[in-house]
Amino acid sequence: MRLLHTADWHVGRTIRGRSRVPEFERVLAEVIDIARQEQVEAMLVCGDIWDHHAPSAESDRLVFEALRECIGHGIQVVLLAGNHDNPRKLKALGLLSELLGVQTQWEVRRPNAGGVLAIEGRDHVARIAAVPFITEGRYVDAAAIMGLQEDWVSAYADGVAEILRAASATFDATTVNILATHIFVDNARIARVDGSERKLHIGQTYGVTAASLPSTPQYIALGHVHEPQDILDAPVPTAYSGSLLQLDFGERGQQKVVRIIDAEPGKPVIPTSIELTKGRPLAELRGTLDEVLAQADDAGDAHLRVRLDVERPEPGIAERVREALPNAVDVQLEYEAPEDEESVEAIGHLSAAELFTRYYQSTHGADPAPALIGLFEELLAEGDEARAAEVAGETAAVP
Repeated sequence: MRLLHTADWHVGRTIRGRSRVPEFERVLAEVIDIARQEQVEAMLVCGDIWDHHAPSAESDRLVFEALRECIGHGIQVVLLAGNHDNPRKLKALGLLSELLGVQTQWEVRRPNAGGVLAIEGRDHVARIAAVPFITEGRYVDAAAIMGLQEDWVSAYADGVAEILRAASATFDATTVNILATHIFVDNARIARVDGSERKLHIGQTYGVTAASLPSTPQYIALGHVHEPQDILDAPVPTAYSGSLLQLDFGERGQQKVVRIIDAEPGKPVIPTSIELTKGRPLAELRGTLDEVLAQADDAGDAHLRVRLDVERPEPGIAERVREALPNAVDVQLEYEAPEDEESVEAIGHLSAAELFTRYYQSTHGADPAPALIGLFEELLAEGDEARAAEVAGETAAVP
């Protein structure tokens, strides 16, 4: 049986406010083309299909178009909810899509109550123990569903590992057995800077040790970490397929892939990575203005972050960079702050508008337009009024 393992599509993600819809269209078409050429029987999408809980209509179109192409080529699909996905949306999608060969898993279920999904292949049957993302707050509910009798205030990592083992407990040697889940495994390589993998959702606190993963699956397909990698300390072949695109500058230089899994009942799987080529790379240019402009040709069509070495903020310099480098999505000015402490005004004495002006100057190298400051102050006043009304309502509600 041949499966395709992918994850972390994050459809709808922008790059510093710029749309990446054309890139998502190309790379999703590339994934479908790989699945077709490799004659895979099913595709496992291990969470973070969308980038937002409430995706735009355009994001839905991209995902639904990809699913339609899979269905048209006879490729079955399993979709898991990741921490960026809305479980209710996947549940609603599954009510109809399961009739067409797309199965969704939006909540933790017992193996005999929908937790293990069946895929009928050409020669074999695959059983997919599908476990979506489990937040710390929902661990107690997931443990209860699995019937685990333990101290539910114990470590999240141990609890999730036990859930994964329980989800895989009914596997036997007559079928292809796969665990698909969206978790963070301790010591996996992640981008620790630039926000490409948000620290609110990834960190050592939320990690599951590789050694605690179940040994009953033939392969564990992971989502959540954006850099493709094998988890070598796991008891069975285990891997993150990674994201489809370089999503932020912490991921620049990463080669994105999908993984093809050849599996037969009772035998070791044979995984193969196939490189993705349709996403635009991310690159960083650093130096003086002349040095940065001299590097422009080498950057090709990459999205650029420019770190400009200047002696002091210069009005209009960021705009000059963007005019010369249309692909520059982020321009940062690098300069030494004054060493004389007496010349540095304590920011605690600055108004909100003054703080906004300082931020704008440090980011853009120029003063904000008066109209922009006025709009900021208007929005700030509206926010203050809304908070005051909310407080007044809460006070009135107190008996």
